[in-house]
Amino acid sequence: MRTALSEKLEPGLIREGLHELQTELKELSGNLKIEIKRLETTNGGWIQIEFNGEDSEVFSETLKRKYGHAPVEFSKLESGDIYRGYVVSSGKVGFGLYLDLGILSPSRIDGLYPLYRIRAQLTDGSVEPLRQIVRRFGLYDCLPLDVRIEELEGSGRMILALTDSQESYFKDLERYPFDRVIVVGSLPGTVDAAIRKSGLEGDIVRVERLSFTVNILTCKLGTEAPGVISKLGRHLSSARLHPFIPRWRAQTKKGVGAGRI
Repeated sequence: MRTALSEKLEPGLIREGLHELQTELKELSGNLKIEIKRLETTNGGWIQIEFNGEDSEVFSETLKRKYGHAPVEFSKLESGDIYRGYVVSSGKVGFGLYLDLGILSPSRIDGLYPLYRIRAQLTDGSVEPLRQIVRRFGLYDCLPLDVRIEELEGSGRMILALTDSQESYFKDLERYPFDRVIVVGSLPGTVDAAIRKSGLEGDIVRVERLSFTVNILTCKLGTEAPGVISKLGRHLSSARLHPFIPRWRAQTKKGVGAGRI
C-alpha cells in the first residue's frame, strides 16, 4: 500500500526529517503487523510512504488521523472536500493566497484562497490589504491550513476557504492575551531541544505542532514574543520565527519597544 501524507519537508530538512519521521512511525505503528518498505519525498517535498502487512488498512487509517492524506490527483477532488494545504508565495499576489494541497497529477496545481474570502472569514469583511492580513495572522509561506474546496474547474482551478474549525482557531488566537511564536522550518525534536537550550521551559506554556515542520509556541502571560525569538533564534538559525501578538494587545503597545522576558 502506498500513500502520500499531508506533510512536506523543505530541501534542507529531507534527510534528517525522514529519519525522525521513521522513528515516529515505528512508535505510531505499535504492535501492528506492518512493514514500512519505503519512505521518501516527491520533488515538491511531499512525504510518501509505502508499506504492507496484515494490518495495512488499520495503519493507513492511523496515518490519516495523525498526518492527513494528500489528494495527489486533481481528478479525485470534489467540492466540499477538506484537506491540509500549505501557503506558497505568501503576500506576493494581491488577490489572495495560494496553497499547495499536494496535487501532482496531471501536473502540480495550487489552489486559491481569494482575498474576498480571507476578509469575510478573518477580518469580518473589513477592507485590509492582503500583506497586512498575512502579518496579522502569520500566514507566511509553509504554514499549514485546513481548507475546504469551494469551487473546481476542469482546467485545474481550485477556489478554497478555511474550514470552520480553522477559522475559529485564528479567531481564538486573537481573542486570548498570549503572545505566540510561529516556528517554520524546524523538526519537532529540534524545537524541543532549542527550548531547553534557551532556558525557556518556564516561559513557553504550550508547544503546538501544526505540521511536522511547523510549531506554534504559546508564551506565558507577560512573556513577549520578540524576547522569546531573540533567545530561541540562536538555536534555530535555519528556521523562520514569526511573532503573533493579538491585535488588541499590539494596538495598546503601539509605540512601545519590545518587552523583555
